[in-house]
Amino acid sequence: MQKKILYIIAGANGSGKSTLASELLPSENLDFLNADDVAKEICPENIESVKIKAGKIVLSRLEKLLNTEKSFAIETTLSGKNHIKTIERAKKIGYQVVLIYSYLDSPILCENRIKIRVLNGGHNIPKEDIIRRFYRSKKNFWNIYKNLVDEWNLFYNGNSEYILVAQYSNNDVEIFNENLYNEFIKDLK
Repeated sequence: MQKKILYIIAGANGSGKSTLASELLPSENLDFLNADDVAKEICPENIESVKIKAGKIVLSRLEKLLNTEKSFAIETTLSGKNHIKTIERAKKIGYQVVLIYSYLDSPILCENRIKIRVLNGGHNIPKEDIIRRFYRSKKNFWNIYKNLVDEWNLFYNGNSEYILVAQYSNNDVEIFNENLYNEFIKDLK
């Protein structure tokens, strides 16, 4: 039987999660949970107004998917701690949990990427949310979530293409770009 995998695509708002997911996730028919996409379905003209409702729908879909034998993916900022129980439960019922984290150097860069997204018809996020989630996301990835999963991959997205900075699998951390890795962790120590 093929191993079922829960992919968690994470990073601050504007860090390139959706694009990275489209490049890295298996091309098989994989269910992909994204609260922003659900909010767009509910109220495309103002997704911020339906964020809570969209989040509840995603949690409901997540519960249903965990009870299947299928691999699936979820996109999140990791700015909260609500996925701790999800990861613990998934592992308990036989899922391999793979965390793919995308980051930029600063919340200002995230904000600039979001402005470009809005110009292209995408959704906006308030500046104060971008800043708050940027620091929480990074801290939670490093201090909490990377310690709960079976495998993690850290991608820098500040250039024209993603750079794999470090990864963890089989109880081993491999650093591919020491400068970017040290820059990422300097504020976390």
